[in-house]
Amino acid sequence: MHVKLNKPTYEDMNLLKFPKEFDSEDDCWDWLFGTRWPEGFCCPRCGHSEYTLLEERRLCLCRACRYQASVTAGTIFHKTKTPLLKWFWLIYRMATSKTGVSIAEMRRELKIKDYKTIWAMAHKIRKGMADRDSHYRLAGLVEVDESLFGPSSSGKPGRGAERKSVVIVAVSTWVNSSGKEEPGFAHAFVTQDASADTIEALLNRLTVPLNEVKPLLTSL
Repeated sequence: MHVKLNKPTYEDMNLLKFPKEFDSEDDCWDWLFGTRWPEGFCCPRCGHSEYTLLEERRLCLCRACRYQASVTAGTIFHKTKTPLLKWFWLIYRMATSKTGVSIAEMRRELKIKDYKTIWAMAHKIRKGMADRDSHYRLAGLVEVDESLFGPSSSGKPGRGAERKSVVIVAVSTWVNSSGKEEPGFAHAFVTQDASADTIEALLNRLTVPLNEVKPLLTSL
């Protein structure tokens, strides 16, 4: 039997709230610390919980093994010389803009002198966002549909249309707090066709059980 899942909740963020939560370099560092060690410091080397903060270098010195742990190790901020606050603002703008952001404009707003620096920052942020998206998993009831994308042209419509690409979209369906179903995560694929074998192969790539899938009966 299919079990309906509640949609995950995410903390809301907007242009009024963001500068209040991230007003300084300390705010950014504290957020990274809490994200890396939500239950308190834990030495990556020995697991000890007590540390001394080396404030000048922003490192946590383990009191047991003397290992110097960094909150930015293994992140896109590792060894950066750019203030974390500028990183956080760039991430916020890139993650929330529906039309994209101008790197040249952000360079001016964030007062970053070297264009190569902010270009590298934006590249790392885009990769981080893509890596995060790749870990999203469809769950709950998964609905699958197809559509055609491409230039408008006269001639045969529908699946036989020329110069158009077939796009298959699989969407998780969640249940909100009021008990109503609504879309969740989605994955889209450009394919050669929308046959049953193609769809089954795509769902296997997403590790979605076929009994969790409800095809949408729509026509192009």
